[in-house]
Amino acid sequence: MNDTIDLYPGVPRVFNILANDSIPAGSYVKLVSLGGAGHVQCLRSHDSTWTWTFTFTVPFWGYGGNLLSKYSIATIPMDTSSAYILFRIHDKSYSYLDINNVNARFSASGSHFFYDTAQYEVPKGSGKTSMFSNTMWIGGKDGQGQVHFAGERYRQGPVFGPAGTCPDFYAGPVMDSTKYSIYQDTIWNYIWNLKKSDIDYHRAHFTDAGYTPIHDILTWPGNGKTSLGQAPQLAPYIDENENSIYDPLNGDYPAIRGDQALFFIFNDDRGQHYESQGAKLRVEIHGMAYAYDMPEDSALKNTVFLYYRLYNRSQTTYDSTLLGIFSDIDLGYANDDYVGCDVERSMYFGYNGMPIDGTGQSNAYGENPPTQSVTLLAGPYMDADGIDNPRYDLNGNQLCDFSVNGLNFGDSVADNERFGLQRFLYINNSNSGVPSYMQDPNYAPEYYQLLCGKWKNGTTMVYGGNGSPTAGGYGPECRFMFPGESDTLNWGVGCAPPNGPVNWTEETAKNNPGDRRGLGVTGPVTFKPGDIQEVDLAFSWARDYTSDNPLGSLAKLRLITDKINKAFASNRLPDGTLINGFSDQHKPCDLLATVYPNPSRDQLTIKSVNEFLPANTVIDLVTTQGSCVQSIVTTNRTKLVHLDISQIPPGVYFIRIKTGEGQVVKKAVVMH
Repeated sequence: MNDTIDLYPGVPRVFNILANDSIPAGSYVKLVSLGGAGHVQCLRSHDSTWTWTFTFTVPFWGYGGNLLSKYSIATIPMDTSSAYILFRIHDKSYSYLDINNVNARFSASGSHFFYDTAQYEVPKGSGKTSMFSNTMWIGGKDGQGQVHFAGERYRQGPVFGPAGTCPDFYAGPVMDSTKYSIYQDTIWNYIWNLKKSDIDYHRAHFTDAGYTPIHDILTWPGNGKTSLGQAPQLAPYIDENENSIYDPLNGDYPAIRGDQALFFIFNDDRGQHYESQGAKLRVEIHGMAYAYDMPEDSALKNTVFLYYRLYNRSQTTYDSTLLGIFSDIDLGYANDDYVGCDVERSMYFGYNGMPIDGTGQSNAYGENPPTQSVTLLAGPYMDADGIDNPRYDLNGNQLCDFSVNGLNFGDSVADNERFGLQRFLYINNSNSGVPSYMQDPNYAPEYYQLLCGKWKNGTTMVYGGNGSPTAGGYGPECRFMFPGESDTLNWGVGCAPPNGPVNWTEETAKNNPGDRRGLGVTGPVTFKPGDIQEVDLAFSWARDYTSDNPLGSLAKLRLITDKINKAFASNRLPDGTLINGFSDQHKPCDLLATVYPNPSRDQLTIKSVNEFLPANTVIDLVTTQGSCVQSIVTTNRTKLVHLDISQIPPGVYFIRIKTGEGQVVKKAVVMH
């Protein structure tokens, strides 16, 4: 008889495949064959009787759906029979962001865009993909100077074994070391996938009789289990009664960005670092991938955003902490690509090295090949220095420093400056015959060297050629590889001209197109116990159908990136929608404030209880959908601020009070 077995990856399941069969009395049963199960492993448990048992396990996460296996048994004396086993794999450790023109696969443990094949499809439904993988690297030094590192390429390990089997990162939050378990793995190998319309419906109907929230709202991981050593607050949510407990049945709801968002948590503490062999950091990373349903907007319809929030859950301060974004940009056919970067746009990109992508392969783009970028919209917060670092000098000239592509410089707020792209290097597929110094790293020290701008052999990257004096480099030491002419202030070479031609690209280096990997780096920061850091990324795609030259698509990509960067820096989409939303905040604020009268018809008064509101305090009146309908900025220290709401439509609103120390949010009701 056929059998059905339910499996969770990595969780052993003992199953007697003969329990539903008829066995002749006195027969000895022998398994003749078992095959066709793909990713399912079978560990046989022998028994001298017919009650054979098997332990089935899926060795690693990332495969959902059903698998069919055929098996044959025989009795002695010989009588054979065959049947099938249907393996039902319960695996929600990945999901797809697909609300716009991109269909992108994200993983709960941080290894995105691929499984067996590339899964960043654009245009959606075309069968063409522009990226193969994307992962995060993080490395820093403890008080004894030891490097701690977590980062992945393809989970192959240092000897490049089977992809997907050697992680550095694991799904779920950091816990007490004794509380990690296979059971917890099945809970946290999960991606919560929500649309804004799902949340709007929940908010409108949670009081309806018989209403039950959909699964991903009901199970949203707003709170961790402190009994397991998890942090009490995890996924972001709107806390209607401000009791710090996520309760969707009483109106609480997930706080997401975009029209569709995927949320997941991963850490480097659950197990060994099999990919890099590095020492653990005990870092916990909350990821939110999001996109917008704006088909008429050529930038937003072809862009996917990724927001990371990093927590240091250890008791160790990590100095010289650097963050890396590793991307394998494969534009259709993978072996005819170039890479480059744009310093002042804080992005790196891949573009086709030939006028036609591929030679007719089904996954190739063919004529008018597109370009794909990774933009560091905002990196981690710079170490506090107590001042508002400027972007321009007293004469209005752009300064040659971190402000070249950083965020929040010269905005009159101290210590909110965020790094932009600090370095860009390329790495090559070792099968492409390139020198060993520019191939994939093997062990943690080599990974960290790359974050520091040093090649695998320990030499520092220099300007020109292929970044090395032995490969056409003419110097000096530099931060960015293949910047073209995008670094107009020569910031990447110490604010002085390079020792040779400024225009440095793969073409000027006379490279043959190939299979490229890019590494964008940001930081360094001091990562203290309990610290929180943030990284915001955008993945954009552009295609110029009118140009025979791949650089036509690159020019279009730069325009799209300008639009995306501007929207993020202003926190406003073209239609006025907030990107970050009213619930997003960098750090907690001790400000106590009251709002009265509440409800109100004509005027709301915001009163600071424990201290003065400083000058340049921003007060926004925000709809529950995240749109700002009124905003004022205080010019002096004050205890009271009045908002005229006489022309505001009735409804529920949020008042966001933002100072240089952080922000608080209050709810207000407008009645007419």
